[in-house]
Amino acid sequence: MLSEYHSFSSLHLEKTCVTIGAFDGIHLGHRSLLDPFIDYAERLHLPTAVVTFDPLPTVFFQRNGIQKNIILPEERASILSPLGIQYLITLKFDQKLADLSPHEFISEMKHALNMESIWVGMNFSLGKNRSGTTDVIRGLMQEFNFSLYEVPQLTLDGDVVSSTRIRGLLTTGNIREANHLLGYSFFINNEIIHGEARGRKLGIPTINMAYPEKKVMVAKGVYATRITIQDDIYAAVTNVGTRPTFHDDEEQVVIESFLMENAFNDLYGKTARIEFVEYLRTEKKFPSAKDLVDQIHQDIAEAREILS
Repeated sequence: MLSEYHSFSSLHLEKTCVTIGAFDGIHLGHRSLLDPFIDYAERLHLPTAVVTFDPLPTVFFQRNGIQKNIILPEERASILSPLGIQYLITLKFDQKLADLSPHEFISEMKHALNMESIWVGMNFSLGKNRSGTTDVIRGLMQEFNFSLYEVPQLTLDGDVVSSTRIRGLLTTGNIREANHLLGYSFFINNEIIHGEARGRKLGIPTINMAYPEKKVMVAKGVYATRITIQDDIYAAVTNVGTRPTFHDDEEQVVIESFLMENAFNDLYGKTARIEFVEYLRTEKKFPSAKDLVDQIHQDIAEAREILS
């Protein structure tokens, strides 16, 4: 069972194996580190601890422009727990944390987690101005009595599996390839809200959700999806966009999903999880509502075949 913490201050563990990183997406590249890390800890009969951050350091420093999350901090536990991680420590990344020297950070972590070993990916660094390279951390091993394991990056299809690569795929509609590198279907969790009821009037009722503000934006368009509401899973067609057929100047992105099976009549206020399976087409403005409805029926038929 996974336990979550948001600081080192309340932790005084006897001995652990620790891995540190952003872990945005917890994708196959991360799994190439996490799997041997977990196996190693199990052989030593030691608990596993993942140390990560919110916001991500790249978001805090706005490196490479404004970045958004593949998975939100509150979603990490649902992926890490089934892998066998026992402790998830999500530290608030602010200027105070950013200004810690590598020695100060390792000292605080040693006091809280008493790590037997630290596992990191290639090109890892921590501490002020990213001065805590693996060479610097290795120089602290004797003082703080731990081992350091540096795991090579995973390469698939000729390129390194990284969160940056996956974000690029998501934002350009390459959802199938993104899912392949994630090792699961990209998903969104949010509350079902009231819409304009236009779909119901057109004979294609939808459930509506706002796009999570801190989540990376997928390419606007129509997707074959699977939607979980409570314990029920539905095949669905989902539109992510601004509904240009009815709104010429709309900027707010909304999510509208047609469930292919009958659902409860009153879903408002319930949380839905949308898993994106395949990108069907771009969002576009249709000459009339009838043309839109005809296209949606084609989308439903295509999605049904993909999801069957």
